[in-house]
Amino acid sequence: MTKKAVDLLKDKPSKAIIALSLPIILLNILKGGFNIVDMLWLGMLGKEFLAGVSASVFLVWAVNGLTALVTVGIVAGISRNIGENRLETAKSNTMRAIELTIILGIACTALLFPTIEPLTGMIKLEETAHKAGVEYLQIMAGACVVTFLMSSLHSVLIAWGDTKTPVFVEIAAFALNIALSPLLIFGWKFIPRMETRGAAIATIASYFAASLMYAFVIIRNKWIQWRRTGEEIKFSRYISIGYPVALSSMFFSFIYFFIAKITADFGSGAIGAMGIGHKIESVTYFIAHGFAAGLSTFVGRNIGAKQEERTLEASVFAFKSVCLITALFSLVSIVFAKEFVSFFNADPDLVYHGMRYLWFVMPAEIIQCGGIIFENGTFAGSGYTKPSFYVALPITFARIPLSWFLAIKMGLGTNGIWLTIALTMLLTNGIFCVLYRQKKWIKTKI
Repeated sequence: MTKKAVDLLKDKPSKAIIALSLPIILLNILKGGFNIVDMLWLGMLGKEFLAGVSASVFLVWAVNGLTALVTVGIVAGISRNIGENRLETAKSNTMRAIELTIILGIACTALLFPTIEPLTGMIKLEETAHKAGVEYLQIMAGACVVTFLMSSLHSVLIAWGDTKTPVFVEIAAFALNIALSPLLIFGWKFIPRMETRGAAIATIASYFAASLMYAFVIIRNKWIQWRRTGEEIKFSRYISIGYPVALSSMFFSFIYFFIAKITADFGSGAIGAMGIGHKIESVTYFIAHGFAAGLSTFVGRNIGAKQEERTLEASVFAFKSVCLITALFSLVSIVFAKEFVSFFNADPDLVYHGMRYLWFVMPAEIIQCGGIIFENGTFAGSGYTKPSFYVALPITFARIPLSWFLAIKMGLGTNGIWLTIALTMLLTNGIFCVLYRQKKWIKTKI
């Protein structure tokens, strides 16, 4: 006997959110595994290769952020079409979204590829590390259309309420990446040794395989059609919904490049501590973004069905759940900060800076993750995405001068940088909480 699928319009909101979110949380963890696999193999080539890819990966983050140009619109638009019972339009919008995805992916490669050499050069890496970073980015940037396509097809499944299939797809892609990476990095028999290029090719091949699997599921379930209904979402509307989130994510990546340059003034231990801090933070990010992704589908579907009260109930449940989980994890990471940091590296200088990173940042993580629920869940699902641009981006930009002022001018050292991160997290996500209570997001039109 098969288990009945969750009904997003009738089942209790808390039940629906849990059913949607848990698979996505697992999926987020699996996605994190791609980078871990690459880093483990690259570390065997030598620290220069690892440094080259690590230092230049902010450009990869920027590309991933730009996929929101279409993915946010997919979830908001298609899920609302389904809630309005306009299934033919939803299917047609799936096709339209894929068309836009391919166009944007090609444009991203055309714009980004020429900047790889000069941007990587700004980091001032050693020659071997610089070459490794450039070679890695050339493959990743050259295949932007694959990255865009995988993200968009995944978002189509989320919009149609299928959050379980992506887990199995990602497991298969992850396994492929594990198998391909050592073969392409080190070479074997007739396969040439490609080093960092091999790592990038393995990742892109895994993305392409995932895209094919997602496409198969979409076609099999008949969630796409070539025939137009005349009511499709315009390309410009997809962009207008997605650009606030996309640009905010992209600039966030570049801003951290400058934060890293300030942090580097205090030694490699400080830079290492920031990297480890990000890894520890990612535990709560995986959970918060998982809840937010499930919530965005729920919100879009129920707003389309004119059941706004259910979206309020679901948002509050997701907010409380994430804040509670984050509070517990933050408490543990603060109490056992030394043990957490030492797990990655026991260097005394690194542990010193890493412990203070956790002491400053993790308390603010609670409101940060609560804000993610509203920004990437409630707001994204309703199409109310402009706060991501007008609120989050300026405050994130402020991290650069504020970090310099507190760390260098005021003499607080890395504590000033960690304090900057914590304060801006509190301010940004505190504003998101206020905007949620104003309920303007309910009235947003797609």
